[in-house]
Amino acid sequence: MFYIEYNVIESGWAIVRIGNNETSIKMSVSYLNVSLKELAKSAIDLKKSTFEEIVFMDEPGEHILLLNRKNDTRIEYELRWYSEYDSWSSINEDNFTLELKGEMTMVKYENQVRNILMGILSEMNLEEYKERWINHQFPIDEYNFLK
Repeated sequence: MFYIEYNVIESGWAIVRIGNNETSIKMSVSYLNVSLKELAKSAIDLKKSTFEEIVFMDEPGEHILLLNRKNDTRIEYELRWYSEYDSWSSINEDNFTLELKGEMTMVKYENQVRNILMGILSEMNLEEYKERWINHQFPIDEYNFLK
């Protein structure tokens, strides 16, 4: 069973956990990227696109969650770890460690993302989020679309 948790913990940092029945990966996520917005957009865009990518930057390195829509109801996912910033083209994109792989339903993914956004807003308001996340606003448009 796929799950994802996203907790904004302090100025510029979040803890994200992604897992299934076999493995759980805990990631430190930096404000250097708009990971929460990418996550929210992916839940919306996967209804029309067949591929989405969400980058979770650490300092250094990054995790990338790849989502491939198999059909109208199922998604395949891979979580990859890059020791440098692949999304900034600073390394060879084939140089990664596969940390997690599996399949889930579209509904499950959308509900997980919706719950993350609702949870963050239940803990802090938009101004508090902006203060903690420094360069990026809370993805309010995507939140309103998904709620």
